[in-house]
Amino acid sequence: MSYDYSAIGNITLDNIKIFIADDHQIILDGIRHLLASESTIEIIGEALNGNAVLEQLDKLNEIDVLVMDINMPEKDGIEVTRFLKLEYPEIKILIMTMYNRVEFITNLMEVGVDGYILKNSGKQELLKAIHSVAMGDPYFGDSVTKTIMRRYQKSRVFNSAMEINITPREKEIIKLIAQGLSSFEMSEKLFLAENTINTHRRNILSKLNVKNSAGIIRFGIQTGIIKDFELDS
Repeated sequence: MSYDYSAIGNITLDNIKIFIADDHQIILDGIRHLLASESTIEIIGEALNGNAVLEQLDKLNEIDVLVMDINMPEKDGIEVTRFLKLEYPEIKILIMTMYNRVEFITNLMEVGVDGYILKNSGKQELLKAIHSVAMGDPYFGDSVTKTIMRRYQKSRVFNSAMEINITPREKEIIKLIAQGLSSFEMSEKLFLAENTINTHRRNILSKLNVKNSAGIIRFGIQTGIIKDFELDS
């Protein structure tokens, strides 16, 4: 039975091409089996190490999402992400790993990873992450966001959201980004057009002078806009 895509919004991609990379063949086999019944997802390549990923750049140019582990031989997921985001920034990268360690998460967020989920996530979360990332909406699960919070709550770079003139609506958007909602889901929740949500996102990025949702989440945590209890809402 296929996943109900209405649960994550108005998905318009009907053939999402993904490439999977993990140093354990059993994991690759498991992901392939897990997604076999999903008619909208096509696996067009796989690799057992970082070098093998980069050796297949011809395939990577065709994909929507690279689903990749961190701990791989020859080149790890962080090295591969750093290279691809510099040379091929249009490639969306979803990290799927067993490591919920703050240094891995923050390093990958800083180099522009598009999503990060744990291997103990269920099929539903994997599908939501793949579709969100493919549609251009970064995806970080609740447990990952809470790990980030523990890191950034220790340092307060921004004195006040007021100093950067963050509006009440923008604060709402920041909170929802931290909860992993897509632009479509935000539009449904706030009764706003999706284009309006995307305009708010762009304005927030510009005001904060950050490149991605990682920077937005960091700002939200350090200013107290994002709180632990809000991640469970």
